[in-house]
Amino acid sequence: MLGLRLNQRQGWKPRLKGGHAVTLRRCRHCGLTYPDPLPIPGSIEDHYAVSPETYWTEDYFSVSDDYLREELCCTQRLLAEQLDAFASPLKALDIGAAIGKGMRAMAMAGFDVWGLEPSPTFRQKAIERLAIPADRLQLAAVEDACWPANHFDYITFGAVLEHLYDPALCLERALHWLKPGGVIHAEVPSSDYLLHRLLNGYYRLLGTSFVANLSPMHSPYHLYEFTPQSFTALGHKLGFVLELHSWHPASGRFVPRAIYPLLYRWMKATNSGMQLTVWLRKPRL
Repeated sequence: MLGLRLNQRQGWKPRLKGGHAVTLRRCRHCGLTYPDPLPIPGSIEDHYAVSPETYWTEDYFSVSDDYLREELCCTQRLLAEQLDAFASPLKALDIGAAIGKGMRAMAMAGFDVWGLEPSPTFRQKAIERLAIPADRLQLAAVEDACWPANHFDYITFGAVLEHLYDPALCLERALHWLKPGGVIHAEVPSSDYLLHRLLNGYYRLLGTSFVANLSPMHSPYHLYEFTPQSFTALGHKLGFVLELHSWHPASGRFVPRAIYPLLYRWMKATNSGMQLTVWLRKPRL
């Protein structure tokens, strides 16, 4: 048992907060962090059938020309063999496309792009604000979507796997749609995030069993945190290879400005940043 997580933000004095708590556990073998039991809403609309403006801050809706450039350049290097082998553009699928920023970036990078988005309000915003073609953005969850086998060269989950109730099943479905030699990209919260570990130590000093990991019962509804070992272990079962991984430290808005540069350097040196990015390869036949 890792500790308890309230169904709201806990702040500096969690014992003064009311509400329900769920137990969080961390796998001793692969470091996967998850709630037990897993809280499941009556429907996905309970979480995501909301106005995009209430889910994201206003600055999220502006799309710079270099959005996802680094990630897409890395992906194109990994797919260099496919680029050389086929004259037509590489086919890409954005799972959890939200308001379409990733689809727009991939199209600008030369991919033939499709998307999945389970939230009708997010999908509509993508069509209206970013001019994503409606026939390219399917209103569906990955668990319910249907694509031909060996169809896509590249599939991205972005910041998606941590929200899914069965990420292993969803990765298995994506692998079925992926061509041999293709790549899956995912950005997920890290189980080894330094600030969570520091906060957990603080909560222990207060004499509580609360922890800062995850947010299974309140926005943004994170159900899992991962390590590279989490993907390596799952790859042995599903038949993919962890090709590449990296960490990204936290945004400066999460910590006092005076100590952020020191924490930033420490997180980079110890691979204890907030976000883990992975590229998973489907073996060639």
